[in-house]
Amino acid sequence: MLVQAASLLALAASAVAAPAPSACSALWQTAPKLISNLTIYVAESYPDNTTFSTPTATTDYNTPVTNLSAFCRFGAYFNTSSNSRVQFEVWLPEDWNGRFAMVGNGGDAGGINYPSLGAAMSGYQFATSSTDTGHNGTSGDGTFAINNPESQIDFGWRAVHLTAVYSKLIINAYYGSEASNNYWIGCSSGGKQGLKELQMFPDTFDGVIAGAAAQWWPHLNAQTYRVNALVNGVNLTGHLTPADYGAINAVVLEQCDELDGLKDGIITNPDLCSPDLSSLSCSATAANASSCLNDDQIETMKTIWSDYSSTTGEWLFPGFKVGAEGFTTELVSGTPYGPGPDYFNYQVLNNTAVTPFNITNNVLFEGLIALADKTDPGQTNAINGYIEPFLSRGKLITFVGLADYLIPTGSSLWYHSHVEESLGRDVSDAYRLFTVPGMGHCAGGTAAQYFGNGRAGNKVASDPKQDMVLALIDWTENGNAPEYIVGSQAVNTTVGISSGIAFQRKLCPYPQEGVYIGGDANSADSFECQTPKVPVGW
Repeated sequence: MLVQAASLLALAASAVAAPAPSACSALWQTAPKLISNLTIYVAESYPDNTTFSTPTATTDYNTPVTNLSAFCRFGAYFNTSSNSRVQFEVWLPEDWNGRFAMVGNGGDAGGINYPSLGAAMSGYQFATSSTDTGHNGTSGDGTFAINNPESQIDFGWRAVHLTAVYSKLIINAYYGSEASNNYWIGCSSGGKQGLKELQMFPDTFDGVIAGAAAQWWPHLNAQTYRVNALVNGVNLTGHLTPADYGAINAVVLEQCDELDGLKDGIITNPDLCSPDLSSLSCSATAANASSCLNDDQIETMKTIWSDYSSTTGEWLFPGFKVGAEGFTTELVSGTPYGPGPDYFNYQVLNNTAVTPFNITNNVLFEGLIALADKTDPGQTNAINGYIEPFLSRGKLITFVGLADYLIPTGSSLWYHSHVEESLGRDVSDAYRLFTVPGMGHCAGGTAAQYFGNGRAGNKVASDPKQDMVLALIDWTENGNAPEYIVGSQAVNTTVGISSGIAFQRKLCPYPQEGVYIGGDANSADSFECQTPKVPVGW
């Protein structure tokens, strides 16, 4: 079956003839006839083995993109109102596989995602596109929204939707034929973008990968602000530092690492771990006064691991999983990540000038969350669980690290459960969620983190069993649902998977998990997808 699936993918990729050399420059004339109000800034061909960079790239996406296949680069702007404008680019490879894939963004980042464009194009031969979501800016800067509700809507959904529509027109004009199938690939805000599009416009894409999605935008931003400013604020007596997290994680691994039968630095099911931190307490016998934790610090860690509930007991958002503290410099530093406070400052409160956001009263803050739920500025929220119009025709794969330090793992698990509750059925025929033990936010950690999720440098093999993008194609076009995906860890995580494979694991569709059944612990064949008695919960 694997050989057959791979052969079908290869045949599809070789079936499309390369366009004439003049087709790229011809887009200067043809594109404005297809799309009104278009300002083109590039329609240029690049040779094989190009290393692409541009001085106009934003800081989140300015890494040079290497070893690109020959392609036509098309870029343009279009206005969405009198004071809002969207940038988008379409990369059109000579060795086109006949398909279109759009790639997402991260955080509040405005800018063309050049690394992901390159990964989708050269790694899979997609014609691919990206949007700046209506502004230029970094992932942690939400000031784009100041006094501009139209730009908020662009960020919320409009830039992605119109870019997808316009990209299809450019693809048809360049190749002389439409894409056979259309895909979305994104993580974090990119996951949210994909979910929002399939909720609002179920016919845009045939297959969607939405990793660690930021879909519950108001509540995620609330948790981001609250857990940093109100729980682990830098001036609080319970403040935890990276060194504290490191000490806590050492205790966690000592107590919980081998619960899954292996001592490998990976906690397969964090919900089975109930850490006892008493050995770190300053009240413990022979405590080290310079590194022990006071009672408030121990309580802070427990609060970070716990769900966020209101002062009246209403559940608001998941907490972080045990093990996320292993990302010592990333987890809850005490300084809120920009999208959180900026969202409430410039969209919910609609402050019209740059100003600090500093609310310390829980009841007042909960009132802002309620206001955000009611007004949904920018229409960014992407939690509609009734997605039958998409699932009846397309396929959805989501994934999440069980040690995610930025968007709590439970957010992805909650949305999966929310969809099943909304539809009143098991959705595994069209929607599967894969959990990755030990992985952080979209990537990273001690985990089998390389599984072809569309990110630059993540591709391991041209095999649907080891590549999530190819698995999505195979499921969407051939009906072969992924029973598992093999994830790999690199020998040298700084270098990446090109350094070789250290070990492999089976990543399983939720609620299953990869259970060690004996044998070589570095081989995926030593793991089996099983449904545990206590699945990871949200």
